[in-house]
Amino acid sequence: MHCARGITSLLVVLFACAGASAQQYPRRPVNLVVPFPPGAATDAFARVISRRMADELGQQIVVMNRDGASGIIGSDSVARAAPDGYTLLWGTSSGLAILPALKHKLPFDPQRDLAPISLGAKLAYVLVVHPSVPANTVKELVTLAKARPGRLNFASAGVGGAPHLAGELFKSMSGINIVHIPYRGTALFATDLVAGQVDLAFASPVTTLPFTRTGRLKPLGVTVIARLEMYPDVPTMAEAGLAGYELTQWYALLAPAKTPPEIIAVLNSAMRHALDDADVKKRLTSEGGIPSPTSPEGLMSFIRSETAAYEKIIRSAGIKTE
Repeated sequence: MHCARGITSLLVVLFACAGASAQQYPRRPVNLVVPFPPGAATDAFARVISRRMADELGQQIVVMNRDGASGIIGSDSVARAAPDGYTLLWGTSSGLAILPALKHKLPFDPQRDLAPISLGAKLAYVLVVHPSVPANTVKELVTLAKARPGRLNFASAGVGGAPHLAGELFKSMSGINIVHIPYRGTALFATDLVAGQVDLAFASPVTTLPFTRTGRLKPLGVTVIARLEMYPDVPTMAEAGLAGYELTQWYALLAPAKTPPEIIAVLNSAMRHALDDADVKKRLTSEGGIPSPTSPEGLMSFIRSETAAYEKIIRSAGIKTE
């Protein structure tokens, strides 16, 4: 009996200490691991949002770029970190959903080894074609592709990336046969696309805007469910005739598994306030981003549904990576 009371008292003390620790969180700067190099949208979005989050938390958030192996090295470092809220991950759709959908061998399981905090932002793609392609709408492009099976092609920055999967989803939903041409990076395929060496591509708004403004590329559709501020006159793929079409690059905030729920709640609140900030919204939308906060449970559900959707596209297209 005395032992039972002693154990109960100990548990009470432990839970009280955990609660007190969470209430005091954060007591020092927080590290945010971005698993890609500085400069890209992944890094830019992380820095914009984390600066506003730091104001909410009252502590600095230090962005740490740990590039390598398509984001795997940085993500794995967070999965292995102490679950105390001081090491976080700015995860991407590639590392959290596409690589698992490709059955890529990872040193960690995104759904088991990471604790979801909130979805951050989605990044739309724009379907663009070279002016030499005689199509000014998605429907006209589909009609043209059906009349010329296997003769039109689309470029991407590599096999299995989101732009490639956007093209494969387009093929599947419209029933067309267009040939995928993978490049080693966005800059290379953008050069050939503008030169007319390839016919079309799904690319980020920041990449396409300079060329669509000058008429060197034609924008036909955007891959999100609502029109973009950057492209107000360009219909969504659904509006253009492919009901249900949506595919985005997305970013999310996660912590190591077993991070206390009280700390997750503090971070989720800070993320929501950051994404509701007018300056943050303006910066994200100026680069084609869409603020997309969720609950932790909502993020986990989203990751699962996205992984399943990617698996379906990959299986249908027969995509295999080395």
